[in-house]
Amino acid sequence: MSKKYNLIILPEAQQDIRNIVLYIAIELGSPYTALELQDSFEEAIKSLSTMPKRYKTIDEEPWKSKGIRRFQVKSYYIYYIVSDSDISVKIIFVIYVRRNQEKQLSENIR
Repeated sequence: MSKKYNLIILPEAQQDIRNIVLYIAIELGSPYTALELQDSFEEAIKSLSTMPKRYKTIDEEPWKSKGIRRFQVKSYYIYYIVSDSDISVKIIFVIYVRRNQEKQLSENIR
């Protein structure tokens, strides 16, 4: 049986999700779509508790060296780091796929 990883959603990622959901619900006037997306995020993140390394590390440096991985949920990338030392998955950012990913990572990860 595979081990279960503890899921930690960092405050930055929580804020990203909150901003995305509020934007869709209020600015775009689609509260139902916003709730569906929030549910999709939650399901996808929960799935990382088992086999979180099924998604490869991103190719760009210096983030690859830091072990940052990503996967897509609808039109968003969820970025995360797997830690085997404390058996955890840390969700670090959620970014719209059409944004410049390298620029967003550069601004947010030092």
